[in-house]
Amino acid sequence: MENIFIISIIIGLGSFTQGLTGFGLALVSVPLLSLFLDVKIAIPLAGIFGWLVTFPIVWKMRLHIQFKTAFILFIGSLPGSFIGADLLKHLPSELILIAMGIILILSGVYSFRSNIAIFKSTSSITSSTVGFFSGALGASVGEPGPPVIAYTSMLPWTHDQTKSTLVFFFMLQMIGAIIGFWSKGLLTEYVFSYFIKAIPAFIIGIYLGIFSYQLLHKYNINYHKIIYSLLIVIGSILIIKNL
Repeated sequence: MENIFIISIIIGLGSFTQGLTGFGLALVSVPLLSLFLDVKIAIPLAGIFGWLVTFPIVWKMRLHIQFKTAFILFIGSLPGSFIGADLLKHLPSELILIAMGIILILSGVYSFRSNIAIFKSTSSITSSTVGFFSGALGASVGEPGPPVIAYTSMLPWTHDQTKSTLVFFFMLQMIGAIIGFWSKGLLTEYVFSYFIKAIPAFIIGIYLGIFSYQLLHKYNINYHKIIYSLLIVIGSILIIKNL
């Protein structure tokens, strides 16, 4: 019961973060879940919740989505998702967790310096390449965000365009990742057991996150630096714990 409570709290925190920022359920929940569960259970579990959390946000922000770019990113992510799921099945858990920690630290550090638009517009080649690496990371270490978050931060989009397009892409990308998990036998009874028990916390977290986004956006409060600092701390813990 204690383990279920902790896992529910982590899933709730992850869904709150995604409701707030448009991303973050996997970034927050996978490394924390990995402290209590086998990483090969934690990643598919967070993946399923990470997929479900996108639907209410996509619906609410549908008018801001940059659909063309999101679909190109998704197409690029499909082959990456199947390669990533194969890596998750065969690589040692310690190596996956160390890789996850490195990605969290790099993405957190980069995000502090990602406020300048580098690209004037999107390109199909760049978008599909970024999508491929996002798909591979999403299925192998449960962290699809860093490549596509970095890419969209370099575009001259509004905050709403960035958040809505990221969420829509993650909704599509997780379809490929979940199929990859299923094809490699990673969607086990343990994954579904934890999934069912954590649903209430997931629902509470997502709606609190959406409400907080509206509140903080109204008062122009920058919450991103707090989240990126948290990612750096979590990443460091994972590396130290698994070396």
